[in-house]
Amino acid sequence: MKKNSILSSLPVLIAFIFVGVFAWLIASTFFGTKAGDPQPEPEALEEELETIEEEIEEIEENKSVGPVYAPITNVASSNCTIKYGNLMLINPNFHVEQDYITNRRAELISLSYNYGIAEGNPNNGDNLMDSVAALHMNEMANAYKTAYPGHTLETRSCYRVRGTTCGRLCLPTGQTDHHTGLTCDLIDPAYGTSLDTSLYNQHIEWQWLKANSYKYGFIDRFPLAWAGGSMSEPMNVNADGSTGLYETWHYRYVGVEAATEIATGKYNNGQYDSLEHYLKATGLVTDLVNATCKTD
Repeated sequence: MKKNSILSSLPVLIAFIFVGVFAWLIASTFFGTKAGDPQPEPEALEEELETIEEEIEEIEENKSVGPVYAPITNVASSNCTIKYGNLMLINPNFHVEQDYITNRRAELISLSYNYGIAEGNPNNGDNLMDSVAALHMNEMANAYKTAYPGHTLETRSCYRVRGTTCGRLCLPTGQTDHHTGLTCDLIDPAYGTSLDTSLYNQHIEWQWLKANSYKYGFIDRFPLAWAGGSMSEPMNVNADGSTGLYETWHYRYVGVEAATEIATGKYNNGQYDSLEHYLKATGLVTDLVNATCKTD
């Protein structure tokens, strides 16, 4: 049985232990003894209960810290975070190989074909995404349309087979989050088609996504607080969890549990977290600079 299955059954286990003990006490009191039989000593009962409490404390102490994860791809890579599935990390320190990039594409589905979510820039090709992430993307897009009738979300690039070289806002092949198959750049064309952080206040969709995307398992992948400096400065992806980027349109699927913990700052004093810092805080990644993960 997997550790996560055991931990999820912990409340039931504790309940059974206490019920069993008290059932034994009641049975012993009313049915198990006769007049003149030796009665259990109070000290013995207290010792039994103390033993049970100690066992429960030991179980609690051994509970794992951090999110539940499972692999989502059969494609191999030297990047140790690929095994974390939706929580995989691809950045300038955690690279993936060309074989991974090429083979990962075959596992993805089309957002436009399956859900009618348009890719706004034909030069980007089809907007491919992991099937589970795509399902939640569709739910999020529909929720946005409900909140703002007459408006819609479009993508401006999702999965990419190669990186780009446009400066700090772009990353070379093997280092971009777009290789995950879990990411899309999003925009409402009613507010313009330019991906420009200075226009954030004019784009209601980016503000709505920041406040609501976690409900559907998505996070603001590159929040300003974790940019590691101005975009005019050299990229800074450091040991503390900076991402090196600031993009108001880049949304990444990590699953509802992790997205909620990141958006509400469970490991960041209540402030929006970065995926890098979150993985380190939960112990899944041990070194963000040298790209090492915990050993299983």
